[in-house]
Amino acid sequence: MDKCREEFEKQKYWIGLFRADVDFDMTLGKFGRYVSNGSRRIDAMYLESFNEKWEAWANAWQHQQAKVEELEKRIDKALKIQDEFDDQDDVRLMMYAVEQALKGEGK
Repeated sequence: MDKCREEFEKQKYWIGLFRADVDFDMTLGKFGRYVSNGSRRIDAMYLESFNEKWEAWANAWQHQQAKVEELEKRIDKALKIQDEFDDQDDVRLMMYAVEQALKGEGK
């Protein structure tokens, strides 16, 4: 989640707004929340809106990360199949098995 928050904080609505006025509390909510650190008064509605943006970002990030992990599993499976067929002559069978692995099918 650190990489997710790092990317979020690069966004234009983060830069210069109140970077010095908030801290991140990992213990709050599903993904953590930004809280005022007391350096100056921050409107509660503005901070809540900002946290809603963070939660939407973190949800999308988590969803995409799950897709990436599934694709990595498929690629690893395809590479394993390729290694198993290295010494065999039936390229068509190997290609079919690799195709099935990349589709998420087969064993």
